[in-house]
Amino acid sequence: MFIKGNSLSNIKVKTLIVENEKFEIYKTVRNDTVLIVKSSLYERWANDKMFFNVNPFKKTTIDDEIYFYLKSKKEYILNTIDNDGVLFNRHQALNFVFTLQQMRKITDVSMFDALYIEEFGYILPTYTNKNLSDDALLGYFFSGNSSKHFSDGNIKSLFLINEDFAEISKISGIEIKDTPQEIKENIVYTESFKLVGRPELEKFFNEHIVNILKEPERYKKLGIDFPSSIILYGPPGCGKTYAVDRLVEFLKLPKYEINSSSIASPYIHDTSRKISGIFETAIQNAPSVVVIDEMESYLSDRSGAGDSTHKLEEVAEFLRQIQEANKNRVLVIAMTNMLEKIDPAILRKGRFDHHIEVGLPSIEEIENLLNFLIKDISIEKGINTSELSKKLEGKTLADVNFVIKEAALISGKNGLDEVSLQSIDDAINSLPKKQERRRIGFGD
Repeated sequence: MFIKGNSLSNIKVKTLIVENEKFEIYKTVRNDTVLIVKSSLYERWANDKMFFNVNPFKKTTIDDEIYFYLKSKKEYILNTIDNDGVLFNRHQALNFVFTLQQMRKITDVSMFDALYIEEFGYILPTYTNKNLSDDALLGYFFSGNSSKHFSDGNIKSLFLINEDFAEISKISGIEIKDTPQEIKENIVYTESFKLVGRPELEKFFNEHIVNILKEPERYKKLGIDFPSSIILYGPPGCGKTYAVDRLVEFLKLPKYEINSSSIASPYIHDTSRKISGIFETAIQNAPSVVVIDEMESYLSDRSGAGDSTHKLEEVAEFLRQIQEANKNRVLVIAMTNMLEKIDPAILRKGRFDHHIEVGLPSIEEIENLLNFLIKDISIEKGINTSELSKKLEGKTLADVNFVIKEAALISGKNGLDEVSLQSIDDAINSLPKKQERRRIGFGD
């Protein structure tokens, strides 16, 4: 072990998770990750100009020998990319492929056992003799099978669907052979979008997004090339994220997410670079969707006296990129709990044309969702969803979903083979106290 004891420059380490003659990876007591490398490996990276953005490494001395180290927050991946189980979701997979292509602008060295440092946007080679093409690397990475190539087109993944593989193909430049038919053909929308429990929001999405994509030629004659960007706002837990997820799932377009894990960085200019990279990739793969979660974290009013130059730069970058996205067939959907805190320049027409309030559901919306949730399960006869919806007034649609699932679990625990009224009442009683009702509305 490179580290003697359990500390490194005031960082308390807990567990050694990867040991190599050139580098080691540790977990800290806070479950962050620390990478420490020998000076010979670090200097080769520096000589090869690998640090095109920022250099996150710090220098330290252990037993009179020089090492370099960095710490990565626990929500980001820091591991060797030949390590099984590195990726956990679709966003991480797409982010990895994008990072790989950025590094390919600098080096053509094999990346099979490179180090992936997600937080800082680097894949750094370890210069071994394992020469593996990116085609084979991605095949192994997504399937765990070293004999598969990404271009074979028969890769299976727990969290990637056909459209994701098509998007990875575009980003990486590796063409998939025998591509499934549904990827090759243009998407044709034959049905309307359904959002159970939210008829007004369902109607808005159909009229302002789905219908335009359904009949592009007719709308072009009317001067409308692509749907305008929208903001969903309202209190937490009222179904904004759920509604957006269902819409994107229906549209089957490539989705790019902007949230704290995808763009946050302690380094000046790095957040702006990540924002730009996500939008550029979305434009390259248009038509596509960019989803901005908790937009108040990045796009708050710049007039505040405490705002830094760094913050002003980030908002300005968003302003540029949102306008470019609107011109290049990228649908931007943003969500916020605090519309009043958003910078006025962001809210102007031409950036986000529609601001939609998503409040607590009405009794009728709750009843519609209840009827949908119980239609395919065994339930006690005589249960009146109209009465149940009154008991759930002031609750979110997420609460309604929880009640039915929790009632099923309670019924199962009690040895029943159907959901009982008593179990539903017990589930309702386990919810927090009643919240203030708010409506869905449309702002300017």
